[in-house]
Amino acid sequence: EIYGIIQEASDIGVEDVFIDLLDTANVSYDDVNKLCRGTNATPEDLTETRLYTTEDGFELGTWDDEKRQAYIQERVNGDGDDHLSNLDKLQFLRYRYEKGQAVQNYVEKWDVDDDLRELAGRLADVTGDDTYTRVLGDRDITSY
Repeated sequence: EIYGIIQEASDIGVEDVFIDLLDTANVSYDDVNKLCRGTNATPEDLTETRLYTTEDGFELGTWDDEKRQAYIQERVNGDGDDHLSNLDKLQFLRYRYEKGQAVQNYVEKWDVDDDLRELAGRLADVTGDDTYTRVLGDRDITSY
């Protein structure tokens, strides 16, 4: 019962767990279980959103993962964008950018708020890929 109370009070969600997984060397399913403990995220949440798969060994659902992109694309084409997480949006924009497709119309349509910018910064830090911040139109002072 105590663990349930602790878990409900946690602000740590799927996006936080995914960032930690990205930052874990030799990541495995055991890491998913460990990192989900005491959070609002479950391994099932990460599976449903295609943030990892175990079909061909353990693989994270990064922006260039076909199954992850198919999941996001289905949601983008669905009934409005309300059900897109910030991680979905950033990985979708990152994918479109890589393919040379327009991203600005989505950036204008979606509300680019502090939470989205913060997540983009965290993804850029953990992956070493500043494209996550650039797709939002944000510029680092050193890029001028």
